[in-house]
Amino acid sequence: MTSVYQSLLGSDFERLHPNLQWRYGIDAAQNLSQVTDGMLESVYVNPMMTSPFVKFMARRSAMTNKSSRLVPFTMNNYFYVDELGRECMATLRNFNYSSGTQKLNSVQVVGAEGLVDYFGDGPTVLFPITLRVTPGGAITFDSGPMRFLLKGPKWSPRSIAAVRLEYIEKWDEENNRFHCDGRISNAVMGEMYRYRGWFAARDEPCTIDQVPDEAWPYRLVEREN
Repeated sequence: MTSVYQSLLGSDFERLHPNLQWRYGIDAAQNLSQVTDGMLESVYVNPMMTSPFVKFMARRSAMTNKSSRLVPFTMNNYFYVDELGRECMATLRNFNYSSGTQKLNSVQVVGAEGLVDYFGDGPTVLFPITLRVTPGGAITFDSGPMRFLLKGPKWSPRSIAAVRLEYIEKWDEENNRFHCDGRISNAVMGEMYRYRGWFAARDEPCTIDQVPDEAWPYRLVEREN
């Protein structure tokens, strides 16, 4: 089998920093998980967003609802093949605020037309993702417009209301650790949500029966756009 990222990046995968090749080279057949511990130097939630929307997304583990600094966090990856035969990587993030832990969960799959990132326990939204490797060996995620996965007709914000995701992860040679920077934004509000920080990672044995229930969305979603 081939990892989510190797299958999509092809020969560009070899241009990633070796530590990022290790981190993004795991597939379901290897019976591994990847466990990380780190610190978010900043978490920002735009105060212009309405409280009901932010609380709704937080309840569904699709974002966190509190701005803060120096927030300890974990970001653990689990690998499996779903019922549709798609190679998947589930990422369970715990933001350990002083007021309590909040979650940000997602599942990335190799879809028919590329990478699809499903956010929230439902899942609640999806982002179609384009992957790139920078000249310095970092990996970047750039999304198309966010799509809601709620019941009813398909709907997604368009034009100036379109919501997009950007994420970059690189290896920090000076401090011997990974650095991450993720944000959700749109043309009107600018940054709606952003976090950035650093972490260390390690592999641990993990068979399919040891993948936590939380790594599986509540429902299987075939929609990819």
